[in-house]
Amino acid sequence: MAEEVKIVNEFDQNNHHFKIGVSADGQVSVYVDDETKAHHGYHFPGVIQIPKGIELDGQIILRLPIDCDDAIEEGISKLKAE
Repeated sequence: MAEEVKIVNEFDQNNHHFKIGVSADGQVSVYVDDETKAHHGYHFPGVIQIPKGIELDGQIILRLPIDCDDAIEEGISKLKAE
């Protein structure tokens, strides 16, 4: 059974739609536009570091600035409690 991913935030940036999800083990997932495949990364205050990167408009993005630190932490805590 695949581990549950909880979407904790959505936002638009640079003409793209991002969904940020978390799993109970603390992994952060980033979905871009209408993709169903997630890009996985690590959460640091104010940023998600994406080791393999995301290709957007011909450029590789390794760091995604975010404004949802509290939502990420709360989402992880809720999933751990389930």
